[in-house]
Amino acid sequence: MAFDIDTGSQGSQGPWIAWSARGTLDGVIEPKSFYLRDEGGKKPLDAFNKGVVMDIYGMKTGWQKSEGIAGQAPDWKWNATVSQMMPQPGEDFKKGFSIPCAISKTEMATWEQAGAAAWNAFTNLVPALQQAPEGKLPVVKLTGTQLEQFKRGSTVTPILEVTKWVDRPDCLKEGVQAGIDTGDQAPAQAQPAQQAQAAPAPETAEVDEF
Repeated sequence: MAFDIDTGSQGSQGPWIAWSARGTLDGVIEPKSFYLRDEGGKKPLDAFNKGVVMDIYGMKTGWQKSEGIAGQAPDWKWNATVSQMMPQPGEDFKKGFSIPCAISKTEMATWEQAGAAAWNAFTNLVPALQQAPEGKLPVVKLTGTQLEQFKRGSTVTPILEVTKWVDRPDCLKEGVQAGIDTGDQAPAQAQPAQQAQAAPAPETAEVDEF
């Protein structure tokens, strides 16, 4: 596998990025859009329309269980490394990930989310990420959306595209290389990583599978 990653020992840093398929109940966030959230609230984020730089060498994957209560952090079970997805720890856990992102030249935020829409967007992006040139990070842009129907509800998945590869921005921390496993392929060897902190729970929950 060409793309390797070790998540290291750093925890996630806010603010946190989230994708909203249906928008928030208070109308602040429109359907089919990204937004920023932290302990102080939420606001729209249009950075993905222009492109964000993803720190693919600082990401982690795992399973999340959330009660959907505003202000209450979800329960994350992080994989030891992204090269191997652990078995689902319980029926209420959904596949998720955490990726540090540069949303401008000087600002960073962490896209930390679980659920079908976010996970499918991430999985669809993995083949492009595996083509990473040595030492470069991808600029990822939102190019559209796709409605997905399940036996238990539906969601809208963001369509993401790697538009180019760039040097690491100053606002993103250094990382080292390892491999990716989305739970649908044979594991590859990688270095272990420590568990990181969880972002606060989003104020609304999407209805979807996984």
